[in-house]
Amino acid sequence: MKLAFVAVLAPLSVTACAATPPVALPAYNAADPAMGVRETSYRPVVADYYHRQPVGPQDWRRLNERLSPASKGAGS
Repeated sequence: MKLAFVAVLAPLSVTACAATPPVALPAYNAADPAMGVRETSYRPVVADYYHRQPVGPQDWRRLNERLSPASKGAGS
């Protein structure tokens, strides 16, 4: 029990002596006008939508062969 307590306490005491990590990102202030504003543009969400009808079950092997980029007999 004492060994487990020391094993947990030792790394915690060493990390208290470690230096603080450098700041990775610059300070961002939303109220600072010098920071600038990104330009935005309108992009419709459903621009590429087209209506699809449900179809009945089909032979999956024939569908796979039709969609396969490899020619017949070329292997995988």
